[in-house]
Amino acid sequence: MKTLLILLAGIIPVAASCAVKQEKKIADPAASQKEATETSGPGLEPPGPLDDEWSRWLVGQWDISAESDIPGFKLWVKGRGQMNAELALGGQFLLIQKKGRVTRISQEYLQHMREKLHASEEAIQALQNMAFGDLELRTIDPKTGQVVIYLFDSWRCVAQGTGRREANRETMEWKWSLAGAGTSVRVTERVSDNKIVVVEKYSLVDGSTMEDRVVMVRRQSVPAGSGDLALLMPR
Repeated sequence: MKTLLILLAGIIPVAASCAVKQEKKIADPAASQKEATETSGPGLEPPGPLDDEWSRWLVGQWDISAESDIPGFKLWVKGRGQMNAELALGGQFLLIQKKGRVTRISQEYLQHMREKLHASEEAIQALQNMAFGDLELRTIDPKTGQVVIYLFDSWRCVAQGTGRREANRETMEWKWSLAGAGTSVRVTERVSDNKIVVVEKYSLVDGSTMEDRVVMVRRQSVPAGSGDLALLMPR
């Protein structure tokens, strides 16, 4: 149905100006051929596979350390996980899957849960043992050169991000929907061939903010005992 609407949208203005365009074709056949090419829509062949250096560099397995701040509670949670990145769908998209689990909840936040939120010990235990994951499909818009990412996570959040890369930095603006809400800005820095630092700042619909900080190290290059985020962050 969407394809039909696109075709109709293109046919109506063409029919309305048919006589003018016919005169132009007689007077300037080269211009007419160019116009036909520009308005003929996408070709039958897909664009070439992603061949940008950034996408190729991300391919592989990475270990993740993460921490987060929310209003009133700095470093309220820490976690660890893994990321796997591979080219998929004929090389048109980079498929990234991350999974991890909570490793620490701050005592301040646990006290807040008990005293202010009246959380049960079972609920607190569930949070401390929580596992999570997300799936990203990322590509490059062949017309604009923008990076485009679609994200789905285990909290049933869906997000769409768009942005650009400059040198060793990628900046993405996200809009969250379904179980998620609000917007965020994610800045990813390529520290080295085997290390990534990510800072993501969320603007939530209630006016509050949240910040996540993530470090990823390529798995085969992880030094012994490097699971602590503080050891991985650049100084």
